[in-house]
Amino acid sequence: MRNPMVIRLILTVALIGSLTACTDETTDPAKANPTDNGKLPPGSDGKSKKVTITYLDGTYASPVPPPDGPGVKMINEKFNVDYKAEFIPFAEYAQKLPVRMASGDFPDVIGMESADSRFFKWAKKGAFLPLDSYIDNYPTLRMVPDYVWDAMKVDGKIYGIPRYFPVQYGKTPLIRKDWLDNLGLKVPTNFEELKKVAIAFTKNDPDGNGKDDTYGIMLAMGIQYDYDFGVNWNPAAWYHKNKEGQIIPGVIAEESKERIQMLADLYKEGAIPKDWAVTKIGDVKKAFYAGKFGIFYEQAYDKWPTDFRTLKSVNPNAELVPIPPFKAPDGSQGFNGLSGYFQIFALSSKMKDDPDKVSRFLEMNDYFRTFIPLEQRTPANANYDWLNGKNGVGYKIVNGSQENSDFSQGLQPRFYLESRFWAPNDDANEVSKVAVDPLQKSLFSSMETMFKSYKAYINPINRIKSEIYMEKWAELEQYVRDEQAKMIIGQASVNEWDGMVQRFLDKGGKEVLDDVNKLFKEKGIKGEWK
Repeated sequence: MRNPMVIRLILTVALIGSLTACTDETTDPAKANPTDNGKLPPGSDGKSKKVTITYLDGTYASPVPPPDGPGVKMINEKFNVDYKAEFIPFAEYAQKLPVRMASGDFPDVIGMESADSRFFKWAKKGAFLPLDSYIDNYPTLRMVPDYVWDAMKVDGKIYGIPRYFPVQYGKTPLIRKDWLDNLGLKVPTNFEELKKVAIAFTKNDPDGNGKDDTYGIMLAMGIQYDYDFGVNWNPAAWYHKNKEGQIIPGVIAEESKERIQMLADLYKEGAIPKDWAVTKIGDVKKAFYAGKFGIFYEQAYDKWPTDFRTLKSVNPNAELVPIPPFKAPDGSQGFNGLSGYFQIFALSSKMKDDPDKVSRFLEMNDYFRTFIPLEQRTPANANYDWLNGKNGVGYKIVNGSQENSDFSQGLQPRFYLESRFWAPNDDANEVSKVAVDPLQKSLFSSMETMFKSYKAYINPINRIKSEIYMEKWAELEQYVRDEQAKMIIGQASVNEWDGMVQRFLDKGGKEVLDDVNKLFKEKGIKGEWK
């Protein structure tokens, strides 16, 4: 779970994040007013009638924003609504949301982290409003790609509105370039080179402090992060095929053996700490930014600079660069893409007889997520200034940088609905222009260059809803991860891979593969490079 203060700061980054200018009217907030487009659902009267909209969502912030904060009052005035927003800490939300849904007394709009099994179940039971007929009415909804809408579908109908998150710019491998330079090494381009670098980082004093206190790679429980270096070896990507011609998950693919064998070799050499299997990922992250090991994963989107400043404080000469994806035997070279969204909204089916309420919420949502280019994110831009609660109240400019009010004060309307603009494309999130720390800016700039050079794989598993997959996958994946952890620490041999796969199939994996591939075929869905 994210630290509440970090989440507040992430919102700051999202608000002032860099995005390239776009002249198309669908991304110009001055031209993207859904109430003026003449395409509202039949029966809607625009904003002439005041409507009440209730909204429930989880939050990482603590304390939560007040339900009647100034930001809510601004929303009510602008959209002629009585907006009643309720936030529950995510530590409790997963337990409380099902109770609210079961009671039948749930709000007009709920937020969820993903289109997961609960979303599927509730949509099947008729809890949510189908949204297909509304999408073309709102510019930012028209921008959502089909592979994201596919994830929102149940029985062929769309029941969720996704919040933006890039397909690229997720967590990708990076390396201490200063350590490479100190040892006369280069950024690795394959697993053999990676293994040599990781061992050198462990045994050859890469930071030059005369102590044996560094590691090449650190893992966390669950084999986080996977160190796949490309979709060919990625355990989550449904990319490869078995001998029956079925698309299979990488976690059981023959190609993943190379990755697990590499990690087993490094563990044997002492280049991975012995206690990795019981170490939390948060502790691994702290160790990396404390200068204790040289290869890790980071994302260039929604990332606050604190960690980079910490690393510089302990290693003033630290330099970070990304490790580009390795070239696979099949000629592919790229990372597994993210789903293209993080968090969703679902509207109650009780709203079907109230088109004014539906259109009003969708209008609000469209306004909040409308892309504003970086150079327009100033107090001079009326839309941006309003979303942030007005200059001098919800935020202020100090030495050329924006400082936001605390989330718990509820001064910014943006706190109460969307937290991200829907970017016209991933490259539009010019993340290096957001970065304020020099080390962070340098890394993000290198990442931008790298991502522009490679395509991302659109994972087909994110585009379907298989009941069998949702029922069985967590247990099956945990079994395989546990077996692979044994291989890494030497309790089992990588040569036992085929037996592990067979047991996976016997435990229900065959049913999962059969059902998933049936749905791929029925819906004409396959993996794509974008």
